[in-house]
Amino acid sequence: MSVSIPSLSTSTNSSSAVDQLVSLYIQSVSTPVYNLQSQQSQVNSQISILQKLKSSLSSLQTQASSLGQIGTLSPLAARTVSSSNSTVVTATATSSANIGTHSLLVTQLAKNDTLVSSQLTQSGTDISTATGAGTFTFSVTVNGTTTDVNVAVNSGDSNSTIMSNMATAVNSLGLGVTASVVNDTSSTARLVFQSKSSGSTNAISVADVTGTLAASVGWTSGVISGRTASTSTGAGYVNSSASSLDANFTLDGVPIVRGSNSVSDVLTGVTLNLAAAQQPTDTPVTLNVAPDTSAIQSTVQAFISAYNSAINTLKSDTTDTTSTDSSGNVSVTRAPLAGNVAFMNLSLSMQEILMGQVSSAQSGNPNMLSQVGITLGSDGTLSISDQSKFTSAVTTNPSAFVDLFNSSSGVAVQMNSLMQQYVQPGGTIDQEVNGAQDQVTALSNQISSMQNNINIQADAVRKQYTAYESLLIQLNSTQSSLNNIWSGMAASGMAV
Repeated sequence: MSVSIPSLSTSTNSSSAVDQLVSLYIQSVSTPVYNLQSQQSQVNSQISILQKLKSSLSSLQTQASSLGQIGTLSPLAARTVSSSNSTVVTATATSSANIGTHSLLVTQLAKNDTLVSSQLTQSGTDISTATGAGTFTFSVTVNGTTTDVNVAVNSGDSNSTIMSNMATAVNSLGLGVTASVVNDTSSTARLVFQSKSSGSTNAISVADVTGTLAASVGWTSGVISGRTASTSTGAGYVNSSASSLDANFTLDGVPIVRGSNSVSDVLTGVTLNLAAAQQPTDTPVTLNVAPDTSAIQSTVQAFISAYNSAINTLKSDTTDTTSTDSSGNVSVTRAPLAGNVAFMNLSLSMQEILMGQVSSAQSGNPNMLSQVGITLGSDGTLSISDQSKFTSAVTTNPSAFVDLFNSSSGVAVQMNSLMQQYVQPGGTIDQEVNGAQDQVTALSNQISSMQNNINIQADAVRKQYTAYESLLIQLNSTQSSLNNIWSGMAASGMAV
C-alpha cells in the first residue's frame, strides 16, 4: 500500500505536516515492536489458559480429597435411618452409626412441666388483699437452680395486674421457665409457669421467701410439695407425677428413660425423634440403619462431574483441531498446550487411575470402578453406567465400596495425589505460569527498550524536518528579497 508523504511548507499547518512525517517514520520502524507485542499477547493468553486449567484440576483435587477421607470423615460412610412408623418415631444418622435393624416401642413422650395458679377474677383484688402492699419475694427452682423473684404489690392492685407483674418479673430473669397470664374466661385469669425443657429434671418448684405472694395465687407449700394436680379452678400441676415428664421407650428389649423426645445417646451416631406414644400391646417400630445411597451417589457424582470437566478442559487445551472449508481445504488449529509433555501425560495418567485395579482392595472385593457400575466412555468421560450394579455395591458391601475409593491405593487417593502435583503451590502449573510470566516480563523490557530507541530516533527526525522547514523559510525569504530587487531594477530601467 502506497503512503502519501506530506510536503513541508511555510503555512501555519507546517507543524502538522512535521507531525505526520514523524508519525509515518515511527510506523515504518515499529514492526519489531508490534511483533513482540503480539508474542506477549499470546503468552498472556497461555497464562490465562493455564490458570483456568488449574481451577478445573483444583476442583477435581477437592472432590478426590473428600472421597479419600477415611472412617467417619468419609462422605461415603453416610447413613440413613428408615422407620416403619414415622408417626411414632423418626431418626437421623451420622457416618459413625452402625448398620443394622432395631426394634422400638414408645410408651410415653417427654413433656414440659406446667404449673397453673388458681382461677382468679381478673378485676378482683384477692391477691393484694391477702398479701398487703409491699415488695415480696418468691423463688423458682428448675433443673437444680433456684432463683429469687421480686414483685411489688400496691394496695388495691387487681389480680390481673399482679399476675402480669409476676410473669414479667420471671421472664426478665431468663430462667428455664416461660411465664404467662391466660384469660381462661372473659372475666377470669390464671398464671401459668411452663418449663422451657422437657423431663423430670426440669420440673418446676415455687416457694414464698418473703410474704405470701406465691401462696396467694394458690401455690401453697402443700400444693408444690405434693405436686397436686390442677383442676378447672384449682392450682396445681398439669402432670402431677414428675416421672410422667420423661420419655419411656423400649429399644431392642431394653427399657430406657430420657428427659427429651430427641434422644442421641442411645444408639451411636443415631438421633431418635419420638413423636407419639404407643400402647404396650402395639407393634414395635422397626428402625433400619443403612448406607445413604442417595447421598453417596451425589458425592460420587460430584467427583465424576469434576473429573469430566477437568478432562474436557485438558483435552481442549492439548488437542489440535482440524476444519475443512467449502473447497475441501483442511486447516489445523494448534492447541495452546499441544506438545507440552507434562499435560499430555496427565490425561493418560488420569485415565489409568480410573481404569486400573486398586491393589489395596481386599481379596474378593471390587477392585475396579467398572465392577461397581462406573465406566469411562469412548469420549473419555466418566459416568455411572449401571445404576443397579452401583446401588448393589453400596448396599450389599458398603465397606468394600468405600475401600475402592479411600484405601491406600484407592481411586480417590491416587487421583488426589496426582492432582496435587499439578495444583499445589509451586507445582507443575505454577512452574509453567511463572515461566510464562518471566517471558512476559522479558518481552515488556524488550518492547520498552525498542520504544525508547524509536522515540529518540523520532526526536532526531523531528529536529531534522524542523531544520529543513527553517531553511525553506530562509530560502523563501531570500527569494522574496531578490524578487523585490529585480522588480525595482526593472522599474528603473536597469534590468535588461
